[in-house]
Amino acid sequence: MKLKALLVDDEYPILNNLSKVLKWEELGVEVAGMARNGAEALKFAEEQQIDIILSDIRMPVMDGLSLAKEIRERGMRTEILLLTGYQEFEYARTAIRYGVKDYISKPIHYEMLEQTVDKIARQIRTERGASRRGSQLNSVVNWASEHFITQILSGRGQFLADEDGEEEFLSHPRYSVMLADLEGYAKSSTFWTREERRRFNCRMKKLLKERLPFGDGQTVLQLREGEWFIFYDADSIIQKTREVLYPVYSELQRLARTAGDMEVRILAEKGPFSLNELSGVYHRIQRSLLLTPSEEWLLNGEELKPGLFEAPEETPESQWRWLEQIGSALRGEDENGVRKVIDELRTYLALLDEHAALRAEKMLHYMLIHLLREMRELQLLKDHEEEAVWEELQQPLGLKDLMHLLSELAIRPKGPASSRKPAEQLMMVAGDYIARHLGGDFGIEEVADHLGISCSYFCLLFKNHYGETFVEYVTRQRMEAAKKQLATSEASITQIGQGLGYQERRYFTKVFQKYTGVTPSDYRASVHGVQGSVMKE
Repeated sequence: MKLKALLVDDEYPILNNLSKVLKWEELGVEVAGMARNGAEALKFAEEQQIDIILSDIRMPVMDGLSLAKEIRERGMRTEILLLTGYQEFEYARTAIRYGVKDYISKPIHYEMLEQTVDKIARQIRTERGASRRGSQLNSVVNWASEHFITQILSGRGQFLADEDGEEEFLSHPRYSVMLADLEGYAKSSTFWTREERRRFNCRMKKLLKERLPFGDGQTVLQLREGEWFIFYDADSIIQKTREVLYPVYSELQRLARTAGDMEVRILAEKGPFSLNELSGVYHRIQRSLLLTPSEEWLLNGEELKPGLFEAPEETPESQWRWLEQIGSALRGEDENGVRKVIDELRTYLALLDEHAALRAEKMLHYMLIHLLREMRELQLLKDHEEEAVWEELQQPLGLKDLMHLLSELAIRPKGPASSRKPAEQLMMVAGDYIARHLGGDFGIEEVADHLGISCSYFCLLFKNHYGETFVEYVTRQRMEAAKKQLATSEASITQIGQGLGYQERRYFTKVFQKYTGVTPSDYRASVHGVQGSVMKE
């Protein structure tokens, strides 16, 4: 891990010596920049991630102590090494209160300085390395938000690395996965109210979070009702998985049986997988669990036969892609897309021999159940309509009957989604809610609950109405508000950021610069001219 250093001194010869005399390459440190005073250094540190600052104390505009104070008040994780004359020793001692790592007396002994920098660099790597796996996974919700990761797994977004080190974090295989599913949930919950379904799913998720044995390095996500996807640090992999998970399974099963005729099934796969792979892994193990006989409550993904979910093209199992395409078309309100898939499926089934047709009946049965759950999540079925489908499925249906039922279900009028006026009204209320809460900590779940609809249905309506994702829309609203405040108010940049929901100035600066191409300081200066640069920072 290569670290970045910033050199700060008002004497150019000293800056020049610091940049050339020390063996930075051998230390694994890159000199990212040089500044002539604390103000220049602070601006540089706000715009780039700096690991080590080497700074003189006495400088014009802003001295080294003030720089250290500002660095700490902004919450920057930067180690500071002060360069000080003998007479300034007391100042150096005072600087310890600001988290200064060490100090070197002038005239500079460069060999001692190099040893000190090496020690600090090693400490940084040790501290970050020790906590990296657990803390990165534990804080992944803070880094990207649980809702965003859910969007990624459902195929409506992607991870993007925009800082040094993030690409390695995204692509390094370090996570094991698990999928917990309730067989029979769709039918059992048909006549539950929305609030009853929400409470039941929350109880199951809470139980998983509290009882799974993977510690802080686990994340439990729910992409649809009756199903939970768990990923956790592969280093926490446990021996005797069945024995350790059985108490968790028993509690889940007890809760499920109390609520209805449901069976808990779990599929675990140790991997390891990277964050970038999780979306594909989720859909693969979801398909595996659906197509596997239900005699066992726990399945090992590595032991499943490849043919179970990677069947040759001519088998019904390989046509899983049709179900995924129907789901995608339903979410996008693409009726032509749904009809196209149905027509392809009819053509395929018409060419099957008797033996293959028997297997296709099982697949169509699974497809109908899966489609019911998808339409339930999107609120595209009324309770009595869903019950009618379940009653049909209880009958001995042949291939033709199953195909007719699937076609009728997928192409029928889609309830709430077919009425544009209610959808537009919902989105007007959503827009008003967002405008009134720009400075708060809220996400998709809070807005969807406010509207009384599911998160999936909210995302569908929002993207169709506004032409952008929820995160993109909220970010744009916040950035436009920030531009207006920077141009018209004398509030500090930190205050403006906090007022718009960004508690850390650095993160606010990063988002603003990505949106406008300039930092908040430069934007304010450009609006007010040179004189504006004296306004509050």
